[in-house]
Amino acid sequence: MPISRKIRFGVAVSFPDTLQQWRDLARKVEDLGYDVLLVADHMTRQWSPLLALLAAAEATTRLHVGTQVMANDFRRPIVLAKEIATMDVMTEGRFEPGIGVGHPATSAIGVSDYKQLGIEMDEPGPRVTRLEESMHIIRSYLDSPEPFEYQGKFYATRETVNYPRPVTSPHPRIMVAGAGPRILKLAGRHADIINIAPRPPVKGMSARGTVGFGLDISGSRDIIREAAGDRYGDIELCVFADRAVVTKDPGPAREKLAADLGITEQQMDEMPHTLIGEPDAICDTILKFRDSHDVSYRIVPGGLMEDFAPMIAKVGGK
Repeated sequence: MPISRKIRFGVAVSFPDTLQQWRDLARKVEDLGYDVLLVADHMTRQWSPLLALLAAAEATTRLHVGTQVMANDFRRPIVLAKEIATMDVMTEGRFEPGIGVGHPATSAIGVSDYKQLGIEMDEPGPRVTRLEESMHIIRSYLDSPEPFEYQGKFYATRETVNYPRPVTSPHPRIMVAGAGPRILKLAGRHADIINIAPRPPVKGMSARGTVGFGLDISGSRDIIREAAGDRYGDIELCVFADRAVVTKDPGPAREKLAADLGITEQQMDEMPHTLIGEPDAICDTILKFRDSHDVSYRIVPGGLMEDFAPMIAKVGGK
């Protein structure tokens, strides 16, 4: 049985050159009706995400701010837990932290985040294990004022001082982003918001089997629901519409995207991040995936911020 969640919209923005431009951008995002302003976490030409988001929150009144997403390997989890709690206090409950396993992003001169930090980027397996250990520590810190101890394969903590206490009850809603079965299971167990990275659908694959990158939205949702158990109804499913195109003539854009993905246009329509067409048609697609697959939180690229404003007015909060 699908859950019933209201549609929310977030926008993933790039950083301008000045603080005043940043404040103006945050106010514009709020005025357009978006629920959340999100930034990335890289060593490329961008600002420090948490400090920037604090400034954006101070420039607005209702807008939530968040990360899409912080790289787990860049910070010790107990330090990140303290930063999340502090941001929750300082934004008065408007911070939505997002966390993932890290990404091999490179700067304009071709130097990866990991190389700039002087650390090796492991294979996905160890990175997912570290993320799960981090989630244990972060949730333990946020969920209780009592000191705790944790001993994992990669992280350990002793006699923690769990301060400050978050103002959001029971804790700030944490987003985990990912695509593979293992990270989706992790997210189902620990996350409040799950940002499902899109993958082309592959027919005949079982959500319980070895699905790899053929995992479609139905398989992703089923894995999350099984891992979450009774808490599934409290989880918000999210998709970043990185392939969205708002146009009165969707034919060429649909044809090109299907060719780029190596799938048919019918298969492409089964991917919730491929929002192509006029606003009314896109609204229908958003509602369809909410009703059929529980995807209620939509993040759009900053370049489409104004194009999606009419859709926010029509289906936001519905």
